[in-house]
Amino acid sequence: FFPTVIAPATMPVCKVNIKWGKEKYDVEVDLAESGETLMGQVFALTNVPLERQKIMYKGKIIKEDTDLNSLKLKDGVTLMLMGSAGELPQEPAQKTVFVEDLTDTEAASFSSLPLGLENFGNTCYMNASVQCLRTVPELQSRVIRFSDEPAATTEGRTAKALGLLFRMLQDKSQAGAHSMATQAFLMALRNQVPRFQETQMGVPVQQDASECFSELFRALQTCKLDSGRSVVDAYFSIGQKVTMVNTEAPEEKTVTNEQQLQLSCHIDKEVGFMWAGIKAAMHESVEKMSAVLNRDAKFNKTIELARLPGYLVVNFVRFFFKRSTNMNCKITKDVKFSFSLDLHELCSDELKEKLKPMREKFLWHHEYEIDREASGKASEEDGKGKEKAQPGAAMEVDAEYEPFSFEDDEGSSNSGYYELQAVLTHRGRSSNSGHYVCWSRIKNSDDWVLFDDDTVTMKKREDIEKLSGGADWHTAYFLVYAPRRLPKITPAVQAAMDALKEKAAKAAESQKKDADEGASAAP
Repeated sequence: FFPTVIAPATMPVCKVNIKWGKEKYDVEVDLAESGETLMGQVFALTNVPLERQKIMYKGKIIKEDTDLNSLKLKDGVTLMLMGSAGELPQEPAQKTVFVEDLTDTEAASFSSLPLGLENFGNTCYMNASVQCLRTVPELQSRVIRFSDEPAATTEGRTAKALGLLFRMLQDKSQAGAHSMATQAFLMALRNQVPRFQETQMGVPVQQDASECFSELFRALQTCKLDSGRSVVDAYFSIGQKVTMVNTEAPEEKTVTNEQQLQLSCHIDKEVGFMWAGIKAAMHESVEKMSAVLNRDAKFNKTIELARLPGYLVVNFVRFFFKRSTNMNCKITKDVKFSFSLDLHELCSDELKEKLKPMREKFLWHHEYEIDREASGKASEEDGKGKEKAQPGAAMEVDAEYEPFSFEDDEGSSNSGYYELQAVLTHRGRSSNSGHYVCWSRIKNSDDWVLFDDDTVTMKKREDIEKLSGGADWHTAYFLVYAPRRLPKITPAVQAAMDALKEKAAKAAESQKKDADEGASAAP
């Protein structure tokens, strides 16, 4: 026995005529569809928009929700169309290009992220160093101007090539130009430092980013400010007051002034924080020839900071030479670093006195902000100058802030307060192997950008906190601190700060008076 299968009924298709003015169209109509389908067919033939169409059959208007089967249409019937056609869409003036069809360089021009640097064979040490220096707007602008000036020395030619590279990185529209500029800079750097030309099996040898940093600073000594001072000395030089005292003959004491371009964080088993490593380098015992004793003797060496730079470089001394392997081996110990830094404690008494006025401004401006927040006076205007910058935005000197340098010392720090701006990290076991990258903070934001050669990605603050070491991960090698900026103080803000200061002075005076009266009343 076989059951009878009944096929489902199908709606017929009929051919009708659509009459529109003097025009006549033959249209196949599927009676299972609604009036909207028919109107779509009519639009394809006449370009009359659906909202303008009025299709009539036997005195009835066919609407979008009309069931066509209910009209009992037959082959050859005529439907009347009324309505004016719309203008045909114009072909776009510029051909549409999809992101998938772009080259990497062309795609980068549409990204909000800044440009990275191509690796030309173990050149990550150079790329990371350049990206760190690129975060210093004053240096970048001066080096770019220097690229238009003549250069007679190898160092000058390196600085000139770096200026051209900085300029190309600012203009994303020049596809491929920054790659050529990177190659030109690499050639100039290798001419300045022949050691960087070394190869093994035809492949360039990895170099130490610390040496690259030092060579870049040497090259940039040729870039002079209007004062005649080099941009490196102005913005990175640390003045040190060095006191040496003979432990056996204390009367033998010398005081000298020295200049350094970075602070060192020495790492040993006792150092778990960067601040401890920096302080340890300020006090040490050395052995040298004594003019009084006419023999070698131990001296206590004490360093006080006599000048603070606008931008501070801190070097983690993570590598040491191991004779058995003939390599610079790495200390992977976890050493925490801070996002904010205050060097006041390490300064000489003379410098502490000079820093006092600006530090007091920071203090009372902070009190002013607290008072405004507590009183509910804070408004959207408080965010002026603090808007989050786009990752690819040029880092410029913001006129909305108070100067961070002393008037008579361009590039110095007049407060001693710093904020972390860039981190150069190393991943690997030797300074001449592994991989270097740069992590750069976006201006006025807790967001960061990772420059891994030509790959650029967004990162968060918590990613930076993981760079302190302790494992085979990216480990902080160099830190670049920028000056903490104080918003421009208007007359109104200054008046409010003065009022708070006066109020605090009166409260302190009243408290002292009450204490004195209490002491005199005591039996």
